[in-house]
Order: sequence, then structure tokens, then C-alpha cells
Amino acid sequence: MSEPVSGQILKQTANAENKRFSKLAAIIQSVRSDVLLLCEFDHPGDGGDDGAVANFRRHYLAVPQHGQDEIDYPYQYCPPSNTGLLSPFDLNGDGVISLPEDGVGFGEHHGHFSFVILSRYPIQVDQIRSWQHLLWRDMPAHCMPEGFYSEQAQSVLRLSSKNHVVVPIEVNNQVIHLLCCHPTPPVFDGEEKRNACRNHDELRLVTDIINNADYLVDDNGKNGGLSKGDSFVVLGDLNADSADGDGIKGAIQSLIYHSRINRSVSSGTLTPKSLGGRFHRPWQPRSGRSNEWTHLSGLRLDYVLPSVDLSVKQTGVFWPDKKDPLRHLITNEKGKERAQDGSDHRLVWVDLQLCSQ
Repeated sequence: MSEPVSGQILKQTANAENKRFSKLAAIIQSVRSDVLLLCEFDHPGDGGDDGAVANFRRHYLAVPQHGQDEIDYPYQYCPPSNTGLLSPFDLNGDGVISLPEDGVGFGEHHGHFSFVILSRYPIQVDQIRSWQHLLWRDMPAHCMPEGFYSEQAQSVLRLSSKNHVVVPIEVNNQVIHLLCCHPTPPVFDGEEKRNACRNHDELRLVTDIINNADYLVDDNGKNGGLSKGDSFVVLGDLNADSADGDGIKGAIQSLIYHSRINRSVSSGTLTPKSLGGRFHRPWQPRSGRSNEWTHLSGLRLDYVLPSVDLSVKQTGVFWPDKKDPLRHLITNEKGKERAQDGSDHRLVWVDLQLCSQ
């Protein structure tokens, strides 16, 4: 739900006439997640909602779509975003300071390609932590390509292409920390591989937050990341497949095999799967695991990774096969799967059983 012109998503959600949004809402209503992360949803970028998220909730989610029951999310959070925030210095070295290439995060306008969190449970807004302002060069042993960025560019270039946030929600007197981000795709760069390197280090930042790394200082000046006793769930389009694709595999592998990540979901018997993905044929054949794909290109890019202390009951990827009556929610009138008719990503879900308090 992103457009290159600011305010377009606000206009498109102002009524209930958008067929693609109706399908997206029906998918959400079908899965009925209690907590939901939506990536690439335009909002102002300063931490507020211009009305587009509220419009989507009111005109689409709160109204039955394609035979599904309405769903209400009384709590929402629009994290501030680095996308489309124009740098004061030339970042890509072309001699011109302009968007989208010279955005601190790639974007045509501030808040382009942002993400939003919707919840049926209270969000502890005053306890949210973010690492939006952490400079890339301040990560120890970073992978920033040597010699590509000027000293001036390095002084303003932040690590997170959107934001890295820890959002606590309260569920039946238990606090779950949502660790959310949307790293840049590891492509659309040159021989210097600046996007691949940034994707790698954005994923490393997730691991460092889990590890409570000493160098971390959040946007409010608080040191460290998560505590050892914190229950958490990593959520995001991480733009990284541990086996296929163009990214640097080490960072995503370190994350999904982390000792505090529930291995059954990340790489075990409860890894989210689908029937539809198994029969999908991307333009470029990939190695095995097709039922774990979450993207039309034939990659696993989207993750819901709970901490090891949380009990996992079920998981899945919303990718109906051709026999499923909900198949039409991901295809056009001719039965073809195209990004412009829905999304190029598939919704990943995980059911958790929390302890009684």
C-alpha cells in the first residue's frame, strides 16, 4: 500500500472502492491475527497517521470482505521512518542531492514504504524503543562498503532503512515484545553491494538487540537491547532467504539459528508452510523448500520468529492452492498471481499459546 506520490494511499483508502485493498483485508480477516505487521504502508514518516491507516481499518477491515467477517484492531502504531528523509549530503555519489536515492532510507517521500503495527491488545506506547537514528558506521565490524560513501555521507547515514523498533504489547497480564523491522532488499546496487551490505547489517542489528549488545543506544539514549527474561517475537519482511537469493546469507542464518529463537518455527517442524507456494513456478527456479516460500520470486523473505520460551501451536503461510475457495484472493480474474492484483508477498502467521497468569 505504497505510492510514489505522498498522500495517495490516504486518498485511495478514503472510500471502500479499492478492489485490491478489499482482497488484502479479506486475507487479514481470514487469518484473524491478534497482532499484525503491515509492511510498505505509506504514512507521514514522523510517527503519526495521516488517516490512511485509520481509513483502512474503518473502510476495509471493519467491513466484511469476500465473505469474511469484519475484524477490529483498536490499537495501532506507525513507527517513524527513515524512508524518503532527504539526506543533507550526496549518498549515491552522483553529484545531486535528490530522492529517492539520497533518502536516508530509499523513498520518494518521507514515510514511503513504511510499516505499521495493528493489535487487538494494548500497546505500551510509553515503553516503545527504537533505533532509527543509529548511524551505520557506529555498528562494530560493520559491512559498509569501503570508499563508497564520503565522510559527510557517513556522518548522517543511518543503519536502519526504515526503523528497528521493540514494541511491548500486554496480553492477559503478560508482556510480549514485538521486534519489528523491514531491511532494505539486497539488490538494486552496484559492484560495491551497498544494499546487500546494509541488509546484512540491518539483520545483524536484530540479532544484536536480542543479544543486548553493549554498543547499542536507542533513540532515547537508553543502552542495550532486550533483557534475557524478555519474551519476544521478531516480525518483518527481512528481504533475506537463508539458502537462495542475492543476499549475504550469514546474518539471516545467525538470526534464525539463534539460541533464543524458537527453532521449530525458524527451521524446524513448525516452519510456516503453504500448499499454494509448493505449486508456484517463479520466473527463476530456486532450490527446494517451495512450500516455505513467502514471495512470488520463490524465496522465503517474511518471518514471524518467536522467542524460545513461547509455546508454538500452529503456523502457516496464506498461499491457497488452486482447489482452495480463497484462491481468488491472491489472483486476478484470469487466475494469475500478480503483485499488482494483491501483493508480491504472502502473509505469514504463527499461533502462540501463552501461559496463564
